[in-house]
Amino acid sequence: MNILLLPGWGMKGEVFTPLIQALQPSHVTVVAWEHMHDVNHFLAKAKDALTVPSIVIGWSLGSLVALQLGMHPYVTHLVCIGGTSRFTTSENYDAGWHARVVERMKVQLVRQPDKTIQSFIEMLWGEKEAQPFPYMHNRIPDLLLGLDYLLTTDVRDQLQQMDVPILLIHGEQDRICPPQAAQYIYERTRNCTLTFLRNVGHAPHITQPYACAHVIQTWLGGGSND
Repeated sequence: MNILLLPGWGMKGEVFTPLIQALQPSHVTVVAWEHMHDVNHFLAKAKDALTVPSIVIGWSLGSLVALQLGMHPYVTHLVCIGGTSRFTTSENYDAGWHARVVERMKVQLVRQPDKTIQSFIEMLWGEKEAQPFPYMHNRIPDLLLGLDYLLTTDVRDQLQQMDVPILLIHGEQDRICPPQAAQYIYERTRNCTLTFLRNVGHAPHITQPYACAHVIQTWLGGGSND
């Protein structure tokens, strides 16, 4: 079984290395969000990489792309880590960031890119989790398009149509995608399992890769290495 990995905003594929080492899958494909053309390119890249039946694992922004793939015939299982079906708040939906904050982040990314990126990295962790983080790109055009994707993408209307088995792994201390975002998905999908990890922020596959691997393997019934 192939695993297709979809990273978060501006992340290198190596961000999944701890989880890959814990899972030890036989085949892995990682999509890179580099040299992006427009907001539609995120889904297009993922579709191009999905050439065989696969378990799709998306983290953060990658979870939005993963959910967009939820009815693709090659998606056998869907895992969202720190996931959300809409990144920004709207009427009757408060499980995200206000759009003004994201727009301000775009401005700051142009003016003070290093400071903006570092501030984002510091938000990834729970109270006791911070660690070195070599996984983020600094190519500003791609980062700006990523923020535009987060501003515009909304898959909430697709959730009730999905039949694929979905696993949500979410840190209780997630400050990027709040736990309510995972709860929202869980309550609106037919075949969904939700696992919250205590004392964990937005990147459990980095800080708790073996715990994540155990949750995934248990959910799959031990089939992750087939």
